[in-house]
Amino acid sequence: MFKFSDDMIEAMIKAIYEGELDEYELPENLYFAIANYLKSGVYTGFGDSLASVEADSVDEALLMELRENIYMFSGAKTFQQVKEMTDALTFEGEVRPFSEFKELAQSIYDRYNVNPDGNGYLRTEYDTAVGQAQSAARWNEVDKNKKLLPYLKYSAIEDANTSDICAPLDGVTLPVDDPFWDEFMPLNHFNCRCTVEQLPEDEAEQTPADEIKSLRDEVGGEMADVFKMNPGKDQVIFKDDHPYFDVAPKDRGFAETNFGLPIPEEDE
Repeated sequence: MFKFSDDMIEAMIKAIYEGELDEYELPENLYFAIANYLKSGVYTGFGDSLASVEADSVDEALLMELRENIYMFSGAKTFQQVKEMTDALTFEGEVRPFSEFKELAQSIYDRYNVNPDGNGYLRTEYDTAVGQAQSAARWNEVDKNKKLLPYLKYSAIEDANTSDICAPLDGVTLPVDDPFWDEFMPLNHFNCRCTVEQLPEDEAEQTPADEIKSLRDEVGGEMADVFKMNPGKDQVIFKDDHPYFDVAPKDRGFAETNFGLPIPEEDE
């Protein structure tokens, strides 16, 4: 559950208006609310939490990287929305009346953090965290078993909701170590439902190279850059070219420190 109450929102907006908070002095309570919510999605998708995963295993190492990525993403998300609110303080060089600013700030907050039970950024990000963590865990299993099952087959759910990205990829079969999977391992778009099936060599009919080249051109052009990855190999949920990570040159050093926000060593 996303835990950031109406009272917390109101207090944050008032603190921004009074200059107590801005993009360089961020609200940690909002940051932790976002991080904890998205982190719960990662643990759900991965099938383990950091507290329950086997110690010193490849799964623990991967989950630790995914967890850190969630904190970095949450820091960037907090920075971007607070910066928008701070920028909205003035209009044509004049400070807005508080009532006007509050309405604008609330609308910015709602756009970033709409009720998770509805449609909006946060719910989509949560669903992505679940799906990418599930895919990352799946990749670890694929890698462990690749000697016995050296091929992967792309599997799309074909129905009225199948995307123009996934439909052409359905059935693509290539070796586990083929670079194709560096870019096209699901998820390949928001709300993607695809997975991969691992096969022994005698059951695999490899997709011809010319067909793969055509698919790279066709499907790759449709995919958003943030999905052109393999979450298990890259060990991230959200790539560093996600728009939240796009900051002005003067803020890049600040971004590298997670915008001054702490990353806990252990979960509460």
